[in-house]
Amino acid sequence: MYKLFALMPIAVATLMVAASVATAEAPTKDTSFSSFSFEDRTTCPGITIVQSNEERDTTIEFSSTDLWIQRHGLATISANGKTLTSNFSAMIFVDATSPTVKVAGTVYNIQVPGAGNVLLDAGELVLDVSTDPPTVLHVAGPHEQFSGDVDALCGYLADP
Repeated sequence: MYKLFALMPIAVATLMVAASVATAEAPTKDTSFSSFSFEDRTTCPGITIVQSNEERDTTIEFSSTDLWIQRHGLATISANGKTLTSNFSAMIFVDATSPTVKVAGTVYNIQVPGAGNVLLDAGELVLDVSTDPPTVLHVAGPHEQFSGDVDALCGYLADP
């Protein structure tokens, strides 16, 4: 009998947690599409790169402070009569209670037949966005665009 009474608080606590989980709101999910272009004159000095993106964002809001964005798309990059494409897929994690944003996945993966990868930006970045510019807290993987290591891309685009 003593064991039964000793287990009662655990059972009551378990039921309370289960009840609170059962009444929690389900995450909301929204999918949006965007299409845009811009001119980039800074990545490769002396070269104007026109980038056009087709993107699909799936936004999942777990709470008013916890947001995930799954971004998929295609970037088309043109300069000097050359056109390159990059499929991208990345997750963006935002926690409003923290000044950090985490990006995980592939942002750029541009390959040229015969030249191999000319730009690869993939892996994980964690940024403190409360500073200007944001402070890098964690880096995993190659982030050539983010770090400015764009010599292979610029060399390919510069050569007519």
